[in-house]
This record gives sequence, C-alpha cells and structure tokens, in this order.
Amino acid sequence: FKSMIMKFFFSLALLFSISSVSGSYKIFVIHGYGSPKILMGKINRSIEDEHFLTENYGYKSMLEDLDTLGKQLYVKIKRLGVDSVSFVTHSMGALVVRSMLQYSTKDRNFPIIFRIVMIAPPNRGAEIADIYAPIGIIKKLLGPNIQNMKTDSGSYANKLPVPNNSEIGIIIGIRGKKYGYNPFINGDNDGLLTPERTTLGIEKDVAIIKSEHNLLTQNKTVCKLVIEFLKSGLFLSKDKLS
Repeated sequence: FKSMIMKFFFSLALLFSISSVSGSYKIFVIHGYGSPKILMGKINRSIEDEHFLTENYGYKSMLEDLDTLGKQLYVKIKRLGVDSVSFVTHSMGALVVRSMLQYSTKDRNFPIIFRIVMIAPPNRGAEIADIYAPIGIIKKLLGPNIQNMKTDSGSYANKLPVPNNSEIGIIIGIRGKKYGYNPFINGDNDGLLTPERTTLGIEKDVAIIKSEHNLLTQNKTVCKLVIEFLKSGLFLSKDKLS
C-alpha cells in the first residue's frame, strides 16, 4: 500500500513537470564492469541539470563478487535515510542493483525503488562472458564476475531477483546489421552482448540505439532518453530515432 501511494505522488509531480523533487528522493548512477565511474559523468550531469539529487556511485567491479557489491549498495542506501530511489545503470551496474534486491526486498523499511533505466544490461548474461570465462588465466585476471555473467540458465545473472515493483526502461545497443560489432558473437550485438540478453520481460519501455556497448554512456541521445524515462516512465522520443 505504501509503495502504491508513493508511486502515485511521484508520478503526479512529474506529470506536472515539477523541476525538482524532495531531498528524500535520490537517483544513483551506476557504472558497468571494468569501467570507472567517470564514464557515467555525462549522464550524471544531464540528470543534475534537471535538478534531481544524484550520486555517481563507484564500486570495485573486478575485485568483489556481485553478492558483496549488492550488499554494499544496500547498506549505502539504508544509511542515507531517503524515502525513494531510482537508478540509472550501465552494463553490469544493472546486476548490482538486482543483487541488492536480495537484501532490500527483505527489509520493509527500505526506500521505494521508483524507476530504473538500464543501459545495455546483461540481465540474461553476456555472450562475451561465455567466451572469456573458460580461459583459466583470463578468468583469474578479470575477477569473479565474468563467471557470474555467463548466459546459461543456471548462471548468477539468470538467478538474480527481478525488480517487479519498479518501472524499468531498457536502452539497447546494436549495430543495425546482420552481424554486430563483435564477429565472435552470433547476430547483431553491441560488442559484448546481443539484444536478447538485455530484457527481463517486465520492462515498461525499450529503446534501441545504434552504438557500441561502451560508447552508449557518452551518447547525447541516450542522455535524453534517460531523462525522459526518469520523468515520465517512457522513452518519449524513441520513435524519432533512425
């Protein structure tokens, strides 16, 4: 009941284009595997320009497993004492949020998770992980999460909780051709994963951008789509994309 009431008031405020929200609402911008949080700086600044309270959140993606990373995010948010949060994630950042759900869903006092924009998320694993995970030396160098992002049905990525009570928007990168950016991955892909691996089946909206995986965070159109979804729960300009 509390969740329904809070979502109603947030949606009402955004509907009337209120330029800022209460300090009890915060948006976390979360980078992907093997990349520093600075690569999310452009997206974070675009959100700040809309007068939202944000945090460009950093974590040790190659050193600590997703269970640990999820718990760290949970503890971080609990300490803030905010009423509601939203997330903008790139790549494995989406799995960090889903890993956090293992802890937050058991906590009745955890802030409401309002909206989540996932950019190129390996929600069903990533084909690039299937390529690297079996190679012993590379597996050791790349850390525990390469194994966690494999595509098989029993993989960690495929067993994580799904944010059923949040509005989810997914931005997918493609090349737009029969073959993607990575010739070793079958079909169109963004260099690391195929579009089929990104979705959860409960997303409210999906937008497709012609871009390589790591360049999506620097794309002006992606920044615009992120703001649209955070405000309305929809990618309003996606039909204008070529």
